[in-house]
Amino acid sequence: MKIFKATWRRNLFLGGLLIFLFAWLFLNKVIFILPEAKLIFEIIGGVALIISIVTELHIRRIEKQIEKGKKEEEERLGRIEEQVERANKNIEKIERHIGVPIYADGLPSADPPVFDPFFEGTKLMTAYKWDEAISEFQKAMKEAKASQLVALYNLIALCYYTSGRQALALENIQKSLSFAEQFVDKEGKANALGNIGLIYRAKGDLDQALKYLQEALKIDKEIGLREGEASDLGNIGLIYQDRGDLDQALKYHREALKIHKEVGYRGGEASALGNIGVIYQAKGDLDQALKYQKEALKIDKEIGFREGEATALNNIGLAYETKGNLEQALKYYNEALKIFEEIGMPKEIGIVKGNIERVSQQMKQMKK
Repeated sequence: MKIFKATWRRNLFLGGLLIFLFAWLFLNKVIFILPEAKLIFEIIGGVALIISIVTELHIRRIEKQIEKGKKEEEERLGRIEEQVERANKNIEKIERHIGVPIYADGLPSADPPVFDPFFEGTKLMTAYKWDEAISEFQKAMKEAKASQLVALYNLIALCYYTSGRQALALENIQKSLSFAEQFVDKEGKANALGNIGLIYRAKGDLDQALKYLQEALKIDKEIGLREGEASDLGNIGLIYQDRGDLDQALKYHREALKIHKEVGYRGGEASALGNIGVIYQAKGDLDQALKYQKEALKIDKEIGFREGEATALNNIGLAYETKGNLEQALKYYNEALKIFEEIGMPKEIGIVKGNIERVSQQMKQMKK
């Protein structure tokens, strides 16, 4: 197309020049022609020349503007690509911390008024500063649209959930679900349903938790979201675990583990391994429990998931305590406590301190 336009401009210029020269030289000296006719030919040639020159200048100006626009668009796309990469790194860290996939549809590539506070919020989440993160997400909401609102309410709910404020978590995740239904956002809906299930589990309502998680699983299967499917399966396994149905729980955790391995989600793989280890611990198979917990610990260390690492260490300590190896148990409990204190998790710190106190008392009794 560009070659055609250049040819057309060149032909216009040459045509005008030929007409002008024909009128000025040839008609004047070779052929007898009335002065009025000669003047017309000169005018036509001159106008054609002027039009071709003006057109050429105008088109060159347009081409410069197009090139400038292309350059600006390339720079804009480069900035978006960079900000998506930065945001995704934070999201991966958060996923490792809370153990569930984060739904952030449209936010990593959003315009600055939405992206900047969203990105700052994710940074604060990785530093466990939940209230400050919520404040940033609320700023982003002022300019957010459609599925961006689904994602922002979901992030706020996760901040409340992780910090133990289940009522506020439920309130915000229900808003996320409402917007997901309004904008026909199936992935956002599945994510919201799954998180509602987690909140009901934390509240102790296992029947409601199972209902929402099964709804989430159904949607994730329909849309082919394998990572979401694995997360749902693992969380359903936890419900059966809470109910005491260990065989059914083991079945779901194994299904989750299989998918996590297939999609390459190492954080999910570590979580599934740890859950399987807990079930074997409950079944009394301590060797299998230790095997799975140590596999989970290895992955958590490799990916830098500090909370998962501490959880695995505590579970390994429990297995050694049950086997009667109190020194090993105390060693792993102390390692777990150190990490939980570093990342600031008061509930877990209290649990591990209780384990350390119990083992210490047992060791004192044995020395008497």
